[in-house]
Amino acid sequence: MERYWDLIEQIVRESDIILEVLDARFPELSRNKQVEEIIARFNRPRIFVMNKADLISRRDLEFSTAKLMEEGEVVYVSNRQTRTIKTLLAKIRQVFAKNGKRAEYFNQPIIKKPYREAKGDIVVGILGYPNVGKSSLINSLSFKKKVKVSKKAGTTHGIHWVKANDEIKLIDTPGVIPLSYEEEAKLGMIAARNPEKIKDPTTLACKIIELFMKANKLKSLIEFYRVQDKIQTTEENSYAILEQLSLAKNHLKQGGVADENRTSVMIIKDWQQGSLRL
Repeated sequence: MERYWDLIEQIVRESDIILEVLDARFPELSRNKQVEEIIARFNRPRIFVMNKADLISRRDLEFSTAKLMEEGEVVYVSNRQTRTIKTLLAKIRQVFAKNGKRAEYFNQPIIKKPYREAKGDIVVGILGYPNVGKSSLINSLSFKKKVKVSKKAGTTHGIHWVKANDEIKLIDTPGVIPLSYEEEAKLGMIAARNPEKIKDPTTLACKIIELFMKANKLKSLIEFYRVQDKIQTTEENSYAILEQLSLAKNHLKQGGVADENRTSVMIIKDWQQGSLRL
């Protein structure tokens, strides 16, 4: 793991600009303190890329990113909307024009490294949790299918150098997991952990249901699963809603008992894949 963080430092050092890719639905949850400390230490300009922006309303998106805008550049991105990718490319050029090439690039000692050093007019490092959409973002930036994309967390292994165009080269990394803390609900909420690997999917599913309850959109969740006539929405307990949903979907254990675990995995998958939206 120490070797891994050394590699992250090398990527930040070699990059002119860092794209910190966040889940637009949970920008604060998907930030990584250790990565941001490394970026600050090397004084690299950073662009917060709010990926999956199409999964949240514009009003909620602007509200949730107001704090980020005080810290740096923010770009909303949806891989379904080509114009947002063009906006990001324009922002990369703008930030580079303002900050220029990293000064130490011209004064680095020649050291034999166990990995390649990135070259390019504008070198852009891309960092973020697993499955926040880094690989699909790279494919969109290069307008080609360059990197394997999967809905399962942890698809990217090793380091990838991708030529976006004649002036921009991208450095992709495996998703970053913090060393000092690893909150399972947080990782599951931002799709950084596969549903099947979550030790307590029921807790996470209840948290997702609570999001809909707080937003007064529980009805839309129930309608999504087409069980309107089988659910009593007067319940204020997320677990009770989960249990009713299990019964309504006929997810049962032996003896006709609700199988909340099966229903929880279903909810988490739909949430992570963007099918279930607030």
